[in-house]
Amino acid sequence: MTIKIIQITDLHLNKNKEFMSHGINTFRSAKKIISEISAKERNVNCMVLSGDLADDGTSKAYENLSELLMEFSFPIYLMCGNHDSVENLKNICITKKLYYKNFISMNEWGVYMFNTKKNNSPNGILNESELVDFDQSINNIKYMMIFLHHHPISIGSESMDRMMVENSDELIARIKNQSKIRGVCWGHIHNEVNFKINNAKLFSTPSTCYQAKPKSKKFVIDYDACPGYRVIKLSKSGELETSVKRLDIKK
Repeated sequence: MTIKIIQITDLHLNKNKEFMSHGINTFRSAKKIISEISAKERNVNCMVLSGDLADDGTSKAYENLSELLMEFSFPIYLMCGNHDSVENLKNICITKKLYYKNFISMNEWGVYMFNTKKNNSPNGILNESELVDFDQSINNIKYMMIFLHHHPISIGSESMDRMMVENSDELIARIKNQSKIRGVCWGHIHNEVNFKINNAKLFSTPSTCYQAKPKSKKFVIDYDACPGYRVIKLSKSGELETSVKRLDIKK
């Protein structure tokens, strides 16, 4: 049985639903993406929201997120980014379908969701306790899919590479040494990149709101790029298929 995961990232919601960032209303943009997923995607096992769910970290912003996710019945896993409040995010995980956790297993696959938020910093960090937990978790499954918010590998953007996972060598070493790791996915950079290390495909997912031009020295908005989401399919034999689907929200 193929496992189907939907990933969305970097919603940048605010307590005010009329909040604009770089010319985009982040609530309405996220709502259009979520409505597209609801209308088009079938046989979904779960959804992963990989950080920067709120822009201001307020309780109200997460209430707005919870409102957007009400129409889904499958499990939804929430992750923190540098803009998020861990405490306020956890507070909305009171229903049966919203979760904040590191590890889940589905058939032959494990899915590990690292919290890369570093307090009082835009940079990412892998916590030693989660790395230990990851090493234990991978022993109990056949294949592993990893999600994080910050990118663990240089993307050739001077501004964004200053804000990647500071100790990413810890993860890269595991990818090189562990053939079980088949996918590593992140947000944070507001565009799409793809790499391959050992058996693992490494890739990022566009934001649900504004996009950034790749490989720019400064963070430059790409007004021509559309927001989107990612579909990930994990097969029983360990194969990973994935694609990004974008939506012209201006229509």
